[in-house]
Amino acid sequence: MEKSQERTLNDDTLLFAKESDTPVAENKNYFKLLIVDDENEIHVMTKLVLSDYVYKGAGLKFLSAFTGEDAKIMIKKNPDIACCLLDVVMETKDAGLDVARFIREDEKNTKLRIILRTGQPGQAPEKDIILNYDINDYKEKTELTDQKLFTTITTALRSYQHLEELEEKQREIQTKNIRLNEEIARRIVAESNLTKYNRSLEKMIESKSNRLKEALFLLETTKSELLKTRKVAIESKISTLSLDTVDTSTTIIESNLKKIDHYSQTMALLLEKYTLLENIITSNKGENPKEKVTKTIQRIEEYKTHMDFDTLIKNYPTIIRESAKGIEQISTAVSDIKLFVSINEEPFLPTDIRLLLEKNAVSHKPPPHKKIDIQLDLEKVPIVSLPARHMEKAVNALLKNAFQAIEYNGIVSISCQYLNPNIILCISDLGCGISNDDLFHIFKPYFTGTKKEGKGLGLTFARSVILNCNGDIKVTSSLNQGTTVRISLPVEETDPSLV
Repeated sequence: MEKSQERTLNDDTLLFAKESDTPVAENKNYFKLLIVDDENEIHVMTKLVLSDYVYKGAGLKFLSAFTGEDAKIMIKKNPDIACCLLDVVMETKDAGLDVARFIREDEKNTKLRIILRTGQPGQAPEKDIILNYDINDYKEKTELTDQKLFTTITTALRSYQHLEELEEKQREIQTKNIRLNEEIARRIVAESNLTKYNRSLEKMIESKSNRLKEALFLLETTKSELLKTRKVAIESKISTLSLDTVDTSTTIIESNLKKIDHYSQTMALLLEKYTLLENIITSNKGENPKEKVTKTIQRIEEYKTHMDFDTLIKNYPTIIRESAKGIEQISTAVSDIKLFVSINEEPFLPTDIRLLLEKNAVSHKPPPHKKIDIQLDLEKVPIVSLPARHMEKAVNALLKNAFQAIEYNGIVSISCQYLNPNIILCISDLGCGISNDDLFHIFKPYFTGTKKEGKGLGLTFARSVILNCNGDIKVTSSLNQGTTVRISLPVEETDPSLV
């Protein structure tokens, strides 16, 4: 052989060094090469030729077996052998073929590259071997020169490395598949738990929704009952205050009637005495008339003094006036009660709020000594069902209050608009305003505050009418700046049309 030889094949580098008796230090990175042959010279020659072989930075680690059985043991101990140079005929004529079968079938090793190397091709024809055994190459010893050996080993190692990479990728894929399956399993469990949670959540939401519906129904019922209670409370307060007036007036009248009865009896006795005196004067019988008259007059004067005739004459007209006033108060109180009770008696009919406001604005005239302008801002609003006559009285009462709040000159504005689901009415004035203390009492029956006009039932009546329509009324005011009354009337779903 030549003492030195070098060869480079692209990325695959084959290096040949000078032959030397000094052993080469073993590289940590290597491919295991198993030499199976019963001839020791083959082992020596192969190691010598391939001693400095390097492929992709890795050298060769040589393993030797001289029989088929030794080869099997070596293969079992070294499952990572990359390549096997396998002789066919050893202790038996097919020992090598048996090792090849052992590798593929018993050990299930498909990566190990098997290169059959025989010196007796007649006993192991290449065609039969290739067809019947899973080997990677077939070489006759006579044709396997050092160059072909390098080429054969390089091809085998390249194939082995590809299989290694493929196996690594398969392991990675398998690991990823395992992780993916685990993730899928976790997701299935999570989705199952999520489904259960969603069902539980749906049931909980349904339950809470039902409870909310019940609560809303109860709230609406309570609201309706509250409105009724507020209306009844107003009527009850009116009735209570009016009945107090009736009781007071009745007490005064009863007291006066007792006085009148007493005065009547007293005056009847006095009249009897005057009648007796008249009879004495007109009669000539009996005692001296003059003396009898004098005595009778004396008795009459004594009786007049005893009965305090002057006081009776003085108090009698006053008693009559007080009694008449009491009767008038009773009549007024009864009228007030009837007015508020009648609110519930008027039927609800479809009403054009805008037309009602226009009518009130035209009909309500300010006093002659005041100059008041009325401004209207009436938008299209739905037709609503309400007691129109009482609503007209309520608006009239509010306008009257607004006019009274303006001392000489000013503006009263009336507006309406539809803010679903309510119609909003506003009556504003630029008058004297209401103090915070009085603002707290304005809806109380017979409260007039500092006003000298009216008897303090306008706002109370208006509020009662609004509440009877299931609406609401609020008053905002500032002293010397004016007052705004805001009325909210609900629009039923059955009243969708606009005028």
